[in-house]
Amino acid sequence: MIINQTALWIIFGVCLFLFCLGFLYRVSIWMEGTGEDGGKKRSKIFKFLQCNGLFCRALFSRKAPVMIKSFFADGIVHGNLLRDSILKWLIHMFMFWGLASFTLITILHVIAIAAAPNNIIDGSSPWFFMVFGTLENRFTALVIDLSKLAILGGAFIAVLRFLLLKKKYMSVELKDKSAGVIISSIAIFSFIYEATFFLAKGTPVARAAFAPAGYVLSLILNLIPGANWSILATIFFYAYITALFLFAAYIPYGKYSHMVFGPVVAVYNKLSEGKH
Repeated sequence: MIINQTALWIIFGVCLFLFCLGFLYRVSIWMEGTGEDGGKKRSKIFKFLQCNGLFCRALFSRKAPVMIKSFFADGIVHGNLLRDSILKWLIHMFMFWGLASFTLITILHVIAIAAAPNNIIDGSSPWFFMVFGTLENRFTALVIDLSKLAILGGAFIAVLRFLLLKKKYMSVELKDKSAGVIISSIAIFSFIYEATFFLAKGTPVARAAFAPAGYVLSLILNLIPGANWSILATIFFYAYITALFLFAAYIPYGKYSHMVFGPVVAVYNKLSEGKH
């Protein structure tokens, strides 16, 4: 593979900056309103600090168990969806946790590659680079592969549920459908990166098999004669990390913001129900 470490830092840094900017943008929207408190207009910064103060007070009060339970039950485990539909719950669990794991391991993978001294990862490299810097590490290969299989599993269940429902408009919201298509496409790009990486490196079966989908795909692609696997691995590596990071950076701005702020909204709704 031909990797430019500076380019990796630029891609990661720009997307991280856009994500943080979007986070502040989303918070600023929440702080909008009349802006008045006792007849006195309050700034967004004041209201933000005031909300944080109220949150901390609630966290260290008798309301804490309610907040913690709601955070995990509705925001993380999506218990509200489970009560509504088992298939819908499975879709969100596979997609949510698949995307979260996929994004996290990709960030570690990119940082390890970008920070590797002289762009070399071998047996003498520190443990972080040896674990996360190459797909020849069994742990990294397994996590990347399983997280993407979870994403595609969620997409498959979504299609199955759509076919089984009599009222098609009740399948999932349009934003969830488009998110599923985008995330699944990124996962496929990453699978091709895995396969071409194994072919370019000549990875032994004992290691490549820990990324089962990527390994099977490499066996299929290996039937193509005369392909330059090193160049193809580089192309699909940049394609998948750029697409994934740009998608993650866009999340706070638009219709996919619930993927990040869902747990916060779940806690707020629970406290509102209890008139806290």
